Amino acid sequence: MRKLSHTSLAAVLLLAACTGTTRTPVAAGPAAGQPTIPMNLPLKYDARPTVAAITPADLMSRLYVFADDSMGGRAAGSAFNDKGTAYIAAEVKRLGLMPAGDNGTYFQSARLFNRALDSTSTITVNGTTYRAGVDFIATVPNQPVQIGGAQVMYAGFNLDTMNIPQPAQVAGKVLVIGPLMPGFKAPQNQEQLNAILNSRGYKEFQAMIQAAAAIVMVSPSAFTPAQVTSSLRPSGWNATRVPLKGDKPTPITLTVTSAVAEALLGGPAANATKGAAGASTTFSIRHRDTPVPGRNVVAMLPGSDARLKNEYVVVGAHNDHVPPSTVVDHDSLRAFNTVVRPGGAESPMRAATAEEKVRINAIKDSLRARNGGMRPDSIHNGADDDGSGSMAVLEIAEAFALARTKPKRSMLFVWHTGEELGMFGSNYFTDHPTVPRESIVAALNVDMIGRGNEMDSPGVGGPQYLQLLGSRRLSKQYGDLVEQVIRETNSGFVPDYSFDADGHPQRFYCRSDHWAYARYGIPVTFFSTGGHRDYHMRTDEPQYIDYPKFTRVTQLIHDVAVRTANLDSRLVVDGKVGDPHGECVQ
Repeated sequence: MRKLSHTSLAAVLLLAACTGTTRTPVAAGPAAGQPTIPMNLPLKYDARPTVAAITPADLMSRLYVFADDSMGGRAAGSAFNDKGTAYIAAEVKRLGLMPAGDNGTYFQSARLFNRALDSTSTITVNGTTYRAGVDFIATVPNQPVQIGGAQVMYAGFNLDTMNIPQPAQVAGKVLVIGPLMPGFKAPQNQEQLNAILNSRGYKEFQAMIQAAAAIVMVSPSAFTPAQVTSSLRPSGWNATRVPLKGDKPTPITLTVTSAVAEALLGGPAANATKGAAGASTTFSIRHRDTPVPGRNVVAMLPGSDARLKNEYVVVGAHNDHVPPSTVVDHDSLRAFNTVVRPGGAESPMRAATAEEKVRINAIKDSLRARNGGMRPDSIHNGADDDGSGSMAVLEIAEAFALARTKPKRSMLFVWHTGEELGMFGSNYFTDHPTVPRESIVAALNVDMIGRGNEMDSPGVGGPQYLQLLGSRRLSKQYGDLVEQVIRETNSGFVPDYSFDADGHPQRFYCRSDHWAYARYGIPVTFFSTGGHRDYHMRTDEPQYIDYPKFTRVTQLIHDVAVRTANLDSRLVVDGKVGDPHGECVQ
């Protein structure tokens, strides 16, 4: 699942900083010839041949391959994403599924790229030309920017919400904004962040910024070589982008030296008055794009009904995770998160208390004794996020492919890239589907289904725990169908809909690939077993997965897909469908 990002806040704070099928049974014990799952899972595990049934041993064999250190985290924009997707494509080919990607292949390029500020970009004020990388750096907009003869206005300190100029006053102008308002305290937790985001002053400040032709921030010091490199030659995961339909021009944000600011304002910024007019200026901002790796895997199983086989049920997950980071001691990190950050990256970072340090050290010593000492670790394996979803979809695809009876509708299995960057692959696929978009009758999104025991989710986790999102937002019939399957298959799950509530601060409905389908009016259901201490941590590894529960959830998703694919009529869409190119609202 994509880590919660606050893009609207970043737009401000970053400026300042700096089967008709018969049911395939769940194997209660090991399938013939398959091993049992050991109680204490190993660090490494040799994959075994998989079978038609959905089994713990199959999922374990697959996940230990897909979330191995050799996959390097599978981050979109890196060669490791190609390595992970190559494994999936080889498996669906082995199973005999039809390629449904680009040009008769299993792959659909998501057209990912890194965008850099072109060094020939300039700002001209009163006949003096200022150069990119020397006098200014900039965020790179989604379109080249040519601004001629724009009027400059000083808008005060960043996040100064007193006497904010109205959008009509700043339309078409270049706003110069000073450092953060004196006394501003950055939010330390989700509650404080929400208070800022929901405040009237913040919303008015954002409206002002959005109305401007450009935003100019004044740098309090000279640019460092790293800042210049990041602007002119960005690289790495966070620089990756994707072209999407409906992309709207974004206001460009420049950071300038004090000399440029003084030229723009006609005097030092420290002496400027809010609302004061400055000089007329001309911007010529260009960018360069460099393609980077990132691809969806798309495979298809044709339906058996002559009338319905041209309709599709999508079962999907995201194939990417995040890149390696600094080396830490694996067991120390896990011990710390167990005590201090039980939600992993979803929990705020803070220092441990003296009492907590005692508990952390005891857990750490126990883990090191079991594992034979320190374990240096830098790889974000993403076993649960979303190795579990990806391998569940692969296991479901195998069950469909090897079943004697095929579903009436065709099944489309999609492994999306770039979810962690902002649902890039799923947005690209639904913008450019490899089957007619109107032929997709439903989607099932699988993200993080390998955990959710009592330790992972205190007070709510356990064998019955399952999060469902979106199942009734577009189609009440779909939500009823999912619950009917839960009951009739005796799956034992009790759905938790709490995270699907309108306005929920964690915004799970907007943070995974189902939204890409829902925005086009395609009924979706999101399946998850929730967060845990290893979320977006180097400790999200196959040895911590609850394989029996993982199997039960996978089987349930398979059964929902079967029921959906065999409906006589497509699901009734009776919920509100929003703007496909608008912002997701929880």
